[in-house]
Amino acid sequence: MTDTNILARKINQPLLIFYGLGTILGAGIYVLIGKVAGIAGLLAPLSFVVAALIAWLTAKSYGTLVVLFPKSAGEAIYIEHGFQKSWLTITVGLLIVLTGIVSAATLLNGFVGYFILLVPTNETLTMVGVLVLLTALAVWGIAESITLAALITFVEIFGLIIVLYFCGESLTLVPEKASQLFIPNSFVELSGVFSGAFLAFYAFIGFEDMVNVVEEVKKP
Repeated sequence: MTDTNILARKINQPLLIFYGLGTILGAGIYVLIGKVAGIAGLLAPLSFVVAALIAWLTAKSYGTLVVLFPKSAGEAIYIEHGFQKSWLTITVGLLIVLTGIVSAATLLNGFVGYFILLVPTNETLTMVGVLVLLTALAVWGIAESITLAALITFVEIFGLIIVLYFCGESLTLVPEKASQLFIPNSFVELSGVFSGAFLAFYAFIGFEDMVNVVEEVKKP
């Protein structure tokens, strides 16, 4: 990459963390938790634990690779250096693009689902409006869009605090219900746990988003 094409490094560590965390909370808590519970039932917490362990292993690998190859192409760059096969690099790159499209669509659908409950509007028009707004923000600049993402993350955290405030007493039941929440009693329940974990893993893709903006981070 030539000097004329170097991206502006405007993202500091706190902004980067909130950027990744915002995706994790938005997808995992506000969008997917009901779907995971529908698959795994009471064992949904175990599904999230399994998904978190798998995500942790992947994130640890990314943590090393991103320092060695601090380029915004992320996984495609890792594949290129690891296997040096252009067709494989292109395939992974296209899959990353597809993942981004699916991710954006899922989060947008989840947001609009909440929004129209509060403000009755046409669902399709709301989706298009939000999509245009977010696209304009992304075009405006990385620092501006990630700053807004960090502010939205604070809103998400505040929402969780409100839920805990009103439902906090239920947490006292966790110790006596632990076996129902974390110990499957049959193959069917175990299958539900892994099926739920397969979906819950999507909640942790925030670390992937962090990797893909590394070229705009001040100290990768």
